[in-house]
Amino acid sequence: MLHRQPVWGDNPELFDPERFTPEAEAARPVHAFKPFGTGERACIGRQFALHEATMLLAMLVHRYRLHDHADYRLTVKETLTLKPEGFTLTLTPRTDTDRVHAPLPGTATAAGAEGPAPDTLPVGVRPGTRALFLHGSNYGTCRAFAAQLADEAAAVGCVTEVAALDDYADGLPTDRPVMITAASYNGRPTDDATAFTAWLDGTPDLTGVTYAVLGVGDRNWAATYQQVPTRIDARLAELGATRLTDRAAADASGDLTGTVRDFTTRLRTALLQEYGDPDATAAEEPATGYEVRTLTGGPLDALAERHGLVPMTVTEAYDLTAPGYPRTKRFLRIALPDGVTYRTADHLTVLPANAPDLVDRAAAALGVDLGTVLDIRAGRPRRDGLATDRPVTVRHLLTHQVELQERPTARQLALLAEANPCPPERAALAALTGDDPRTLVEIVEDHPSLRGALDWPHLLDLLTPIRPRHYSLSSSPAADPRHADLMVSVLDAPARSGKGRYRGTGSGHLASLLPGDTVYARVQPCREVFRIDGTAPVVMVAAGTGLAPFRGAVADRAAARAAGAELPPALLYFGCDAPDADFLHAGELRAAESAGTVGLRPAFSAAPENGALFEQHRIAAEADEVWDLLTAGARVYVCGDGSRMAPGVREAFRALYRERTPGADDTAAVRWLDSLVADGRYVEDVYAAG
Repeated sequence: MLHRQPVWGDNPELFDPERFTPEAEAARPVHAFKPFGTGERACIGRQFALHEATMLLAMLVHRYRLHDHADYRLTVKETLTLKPEGFTLTLTPRTDTDRVHAPLPGTATAAGAEGPAPDTLPVGVRPGTRALFLHGSNYGTCRAFAAQLADEAAAVGCVTEVAALDDYADGLPTDRPVMITAASYNGRPTDDATAFTAWLDGTPDLTGVTYAVLGVGDRNWAATYQQVPTRIDARLAELGATRLTDRAAADASGDLTGTVRDFTTRLRTALLQEYGDPDATAAEEPATGYEVRTLTGGPLDALAERHGLVPMTVTEAYDLTAPGYPRTKRFLRIALPDGVTYRTADHLTVLPANAPDLVDRAAAALGVDLGTVLDIRAGRPRRDGLATDRPVTVRHLLTHQVELQERPTARQLALLAEANPCPPERAALAALTGDDPRTLVEIVEDHPSLRGALDWPHLLDLLTPIRPRHYSLSSSPAADPRHADLMVSVLDAPARSGKGRYRGTGSGHLASLLPGDTVYARVQPCREVFRIDGTAPVVMVAAGTGLAPFRGAVADRAAARAAGAELPPALLYFGCDAPDADFLHAGELRAAESAGTVGLRPAFSAAPENGALFEQHRIAAEADEVWDLLTAGARVYVCGDGSRMAPGVREAFRALYRERTPGADDTAAVRWLDSLVADGRYVEDVYAAG
């Protein structure tokens, strides 16, 4: 209708070239003629043509040098658009040395980096500069991060040492910076940081100490999140120490690796600022033209060596749950190599592997050939990178070396968006939020333009190295010191993304093992406070495979009774669905109860007795007996789901105290339970259920 306005005369349908004379155009409003439309009705072909032109120009500039071969002088040609008339160019292909490259996000040249520009800093520290990296770690996460930070410091010339916090419980050095990586466990220091934090609660003079703190935690444990690292950081400052850089709070339920990476960058910058050698030069080129490596062992040896794992043989494997039960629990018996021992309640750290169908799916999504052989060399030594000492196939890499089912971090999404050549897909990736339920492979599948878009160096930078999993041992060396048992809950459920099923990487791998198969593993000692020594009455509370350490404890008690020992009472509260479905090791435990070894108190959610739907309900129903044991000095041990079961059990014990203590309110009950925790009489070994 715009072109039928009165400005066009009384008959706009009539073909009249006179409407477009210069005089007629000057007499009309400038917006009266819009051959491409306007607003929502604008011609989509125009934007598409502009995008095509932009892409073509970018491709030409990337691949060719453009030469004005005729010393052109501008002459404007005007038709529907303006253009240079008679302008031609010749093209010369670019070489690898002058090809145009755009930096990926997170590289040293990316915009937005804090602190001095890298080219204004020294390339190394002064000769002899030392750095100390201390960790507070129960299961190795903080220890690994401390080693990773030490690698970064070593890369700029520092002489580094990695040690536990308790190794320096009598004082910190002033002749070198001290970097502390610490976590909290139920709000308390880890086992290797207890003595250090106790010393820090005193009044040492820490003048002259230079430090930095990286805290690791999980915001889902809101009451104690970052409690210990925050306390260490504040206390060091109060006692006169000087921060090298501000504390970082890494969240396991957030962008953990991104926070650690940012802290690493800040730490590297701070070291070069404080200890940099202005005369330092970059590393010299190798003196010889070849590097020769002699390879021994198998393709997993380097990865196993990094994590301290050894090959072990599966001798038994079968289901503990009834046939057809949807939440399968699997039993494994593993022969321990010579020289490997364990104690009751220890953990087995296991190297998992991705399932073959998942590997095929990932390869198809990424556009890689599983038969391709890769020779991967790290640019510099990294304890957090891939551990491979020989050429490997892509199938081996995707099976044994990288995580395929993690939800991507913000940095990984940024890398995917940068690499995606399709503008709409790139925009969709950039708009993804942290609560997207899809795994990395699912996101790549949903953005098909990523197929083949990443070369191997960038792809390896995108994929996370695989990490070992920890499982409580369910046996006792008193029964068989040469074998260790596991009970594994197999995660197999509809995927949160709605795309088929999700099968856990670690539990799925263990569930696939058969007698005679090899698993790479190591024994990981549990916290000393979680060991049951038989010197006091004990109340054990578990759900599902949280039963594992208590099965070993029952076996210890049976062996002690057989040797003639008199034991204090022990109760085992165990939650499951039904006695004929998932009552794990039911026959064995009932036999132990008949022999007087333990009082067995199962709670069946599908067949409750006296209203005891879960273990906390049965504890409440048998409050008098439990209270009598507590009065007699009993210790309480809780193992299993930390998101629902453990809080319910804590509330059951607080209610127990309120009901039997005149005048006690909620605050008093909380203080009472906290005192049991502090005295080692209420101990949890729980996990956040996935």
